[in-house]
Amino acid sequence: MSESHEHPAFIAPDAADLAPLFPGYDIQNLIATGGMGAVYFAIQKSLDREVALKILPMEFSNDAAFRAGFEAEAKAMARLNHPNLIGVYDFGEAGGMLYIIMEYVAGHSVYHAAYGKAIDPKEVIRLVSAVCNGLTHAHDNGIIHRDIKPSNILLDLNAEPKIGDFGLARPIERKVEEGEEIFGTPHYTAPEVVNAPHSVDSRADIFSVGVLLYELLTGRLPDPDPRPASTMVRCDIRFDAIIRKATQPLAAARYSSASEIARDLQAIAPRATSSIGPKAGPPGSRSPVGGPPRPAAPARKYAKYRPKKSSNSSLLGFLLLALVAAFAAYFYHFKNPPAAVTPPLHMPAPKDSGKTSASDDSTDSTANKSDSSANSITPNTTSLEPALPPEDTGSESNVLEPKFDVPAFFLKARKAMKEKAKPAISAHQTGLKDNFFGFEESLKREARKLPPSKDNVVKAVEPAIEAMRTNGGKIPKKLTSKLAATPELEKIRLEFYQRQIGVDDALTLAITKLSSQYILGLEMQIERLKSDDDEGAINLITKEIANTKDDEDYFPSLILDASPEAEE
Repeated sequence: MSESHEHPAFIAPDAADLAPLFPGYDIQNLIATGGMGAVYFAIQKSLDREVALKILPMEFSNDAAFRAGFEAEAKAMARLNHPNLIGVYDFGEAGGMLYIIMEYVAGHSVYHAAYGKAIDPKEVIRLVSAVCNGLTHAHDNGIIHRDIKPSNILLDLNAEPKIGDFGLARPIERKVEEGEEIFGTPHYTAPEVVNAPHSVDSRADIFSVGVLLYELLTGRLPDPDPRPASTMVRCDIRFDAIIRKATQPLAAARYSSASEIARDLQAIAPRATSSIGPKAGPPGSRSPVGGPPRPAAPARKYAKYRPKKSSNSSLLGFLLLALVAAFAAYFYHFKNPPAAVTPPLHMPAPKDSGKTSASDDSTDSTANKSDSSANSITPNTTSLEPALPPEDTGSESNVLEPKFDVPAFFLKARKAMKEKAKPAISAHQTGLKDNFFGFEESLKREARKLPPSKDNVVKAVEPAIEAMRTNGGKIPKKLTSKLAATPELEKIRLEFYQRQIGVDDALTLAITKLSSQYILGLEMQIERLKSDDDEGAINLITKEIANTKDDEDYFPSLILDASPEAEE
């Protein structure tokens, strides 16, 4: 059921030619063909059940190792039973070809439905969470898929995803046989599938899910464009941390299970589509995946009713409304004639005759403030006042003085968030210390194995480690020139540096999860302030919400850099 185009030399047999080989099935037509075989739509006569019949090229049945693996995998897959996995009913060999009978899904693949499109984030969460749930069931039953990609995920008529094409799947305990070919799809395949196939486990599927998540959000693959998804489309910055952790080159630094990805995606779900949209592109470029059951209705409704605004009935309504307004104005003027000494009601006297020039001057100063604000938060901030959102001195709203004590409110809210973040911060510090200790021990151990000719390198290890410890106990992006020239030591640095990135990403993800709670608290305060008509305070809190949503570094800086306790 894949739209794979590998091995175009494979020619799918006609349905009529297969009929004698499968007397219990009415084979009606060819659905798809690819390098791993061909898929046909058929009816199982005894149960009157629609099924998909997949046959594999004869060269696979001639490979003893592949045949043994296929049988083991088919039996294992037949035990799977999950709404997000395509069911397997039977398998065997007919006419020299291995075959498998599967559940038929009457719908397109995600590849057909979403290729090149940036999908609405809420829809992405729904789809990828369901894929993760299906993979969790497969992994729990000892099956690794090893080829998760859009063309291997089908959408039924309700746009529910079902993982199919387990042709590359294998039981976890079954190792790669000598000489067995390793298949995979470029961009989606985890590095270890190619570089170390004997070490592949369920985390290879985690890598593919991360690529799938990125592609659905942005409409493109992360390779060769490695920019975070949130910089390409206006999506929640928490997606970036999830993708980064899922696609770590080192398997140990990734999520340990697909269910963890689903959990983190569901944490974003309640706010996935609020103020989120494409950073560029025509309206409607982000859409839900699927067919008629999930149409993108709003844009069509606006288009449908827009022409009526120029109709004669609309013009007549407008004239009638104008006539009523004119009569009301005349009646009001007749009953309440204005005093000669007061200015007209619709022309208030200016508060400050110099306001215009001040407003003009504020344009450049606002831009400067905006530019500097991105770099204004540093790890060693000494400010004792809670930072307010950057002011726009040129906007009318900032003239309004808030009645509510906004700085005290921010102080209280940020302190509460920092308290919630303490477990994650503590775990991060412990993780960094443990990782650095392992790095130090491994580096020294490897240095001791070096030949006497490398004595100058061995002597350079201790000072280098001490310098790292003084610099916060962080593993650097590169070693000193003496150590970097030794491949054995550089390999160790790379391994522990990747683990360090994983520890940092875990903290980033934990902190960004709290940002949704922070925003919710701010929005609730705005609702309370509306009854007090406190527009000045509402404007300040609204800007704080915008900063938290638009700048991925803003909220983590508040939690990790500021010191609310010192401000009391």
